[in-house]
Amino acid sequence: MPADQNRTPLESSFVDFVGSLIRTFTRIPGIPVAYRDRLYGYLNELRTVDSPEKLADLGKRVNETCSSVVAESGVPPAIAEQEKELRAIIEAIGTSLKSMSEVNASTGTRIDGQLSDLTQAIVEDGEPARFSQKIEQIAHGIKESVTVLSKEVARSRTQVKESSSRVNSLEKELEQARAETLRDGLTGLANRRSFNQRIQQALASYNPHSTWCVIMLDVDHFKQVNDTHGHLIGDALLVKLARTLNGIVTAPNFLARYGGEEFVVMLPATQLNKAVEFCQNLLHRIRASRWLYRSGETEIPISATVSAGIAVQRPGNTPEALLARADGALYNAKSSGRDRFCTELDIT
Repeated sequence: MPADQNRTPLESSFVDFVGSLIRTFTRIPGIPVAYRDRLYGYLNELRTVDSPEKLADLGKRVNETCSSVVAESGVPPAIAEQEKELRAIIEAIGTSLKSMSEVNASTGTRIDGQLSDLTQAIVEDGEPARFSQKIEQIAHGIKESVTVLSKEVARSRTQVKESSSRVNSLEKELEQARAETLRDGLTGLANRRSFNQRIQQALASYNPHSTWCVIMLDVDHFKQVNDTHGHLIGDALLVKLARTLNGIVTAPNFLARYGGEEFVVMLPATQLNKAVEFCQNLLHRIRASRWLYRSGETEIPISATVSAGIAVQRPGNTPEALLARADGALYNAKSSGRDRFCTELDIT
């Protein structure tokens, strides 16, 4: 019979709680791979643990790993504080599970002894008075043990119930923190870290029958904008350009701010000729866009052009190799006069 079918309700609740905590922590941004693998291992182990003592020991190991994750992943202080509380709850419930196991063992030993005394009494004289007295003693002993056990179960169930809301809160905060680490603070677009994750996933699931392309974009003369109008208008230009790009680059294509005035686009299931058409339209729409920067009653018209480089995914590519070709094509576009694009085929 599987271990989970032999568990008490409290043990099952503890398993669910620890499992939820593990799954939450595997989603922490920047968690080292070794810790994520270890937590997944604990998750598998949870399915087979067959005793309160082993559950308590597993809870202790989960605690230690979660503590290390928090220390090394740089999570926000509020989440670190919640993690401390949750670790304390796991430790307390683990102690309760152990103590209940000890109470169960103690109760069984006591009942065995009392039944042995009862059998001996019947063998010796079979007197109804002694027989009745023994039954009363056994009943009293059992009630005492059950009372102790019930109080322990009630206390631990309360801890599990209270901790569930904390886990839910922690999950929400972690999800928010994860989203923030993958989002550019200025433009609201996906950031370089998010793009790196996406491109690694795409290369890991390489399909020789489905080509995709990467486009690197760079705002032309952006330093001149900053020097002439100031960084506030430079930032405003990036924000407005990002909104325009976001309206052009729709799913399943992927857009991110790569850094500074650079943006990057992934075009899945796209041949080079289609990527060229896409890039031509993109540059045309940006070239035709006009925006206003408002500061009090002052309105300053701003506009921009971009240069672009296109690279095609190849078998065995690393992200670095693919982006280097896109960057090389972008450099060619810049060198050829800006407000244009080149492909990797143009690199000499």
